Amino acid sequence: MPIATYSQSISKELADEFSKSAPYGKVRMGTEHLFWKKAFSWKYLPYQEIRRIYRRVEAVDTKMCCGNVNFDIQKLVLELKSGEEQEVLIGEGIPSVAEQLFRDLKEARNEITYGLPVRQ
Repeated sequence: MPIATYSQSISKELADEFSKSAPYGKVRMGTEHLFWKKAFSWKYLPYQEIRRIYRRVEAVDTKMCCGNVNFDIQKLVLELKSGEEQEVLIGEGIPSVAEQLFRDLKEARNEITYGLPVRQ
């Protein structure tokens, strides 16, 4: 199953899972699916479609009227069994939430590989 757009009308089971899922910034961790906010909709993917998960932190430096502002964008990178990669935004400047999500995923879904792939 590819990444899909969530709608409460899809199924009662999926709607129940979404409503009970734990929020981590713009990501929600369900029992069988990972949900994330993208633009004005929610996307979801079953865990069984994910081969590897790792975190990506992107530093953003910008100039504003009050001076320079630096913040980090926290993301999850999902490496799917189909071979494609999907970046999922967790949020801006919330490393503790991103770390907790990563720990909770590792604990709950041990069939997935975690961390960057080893380059040879």
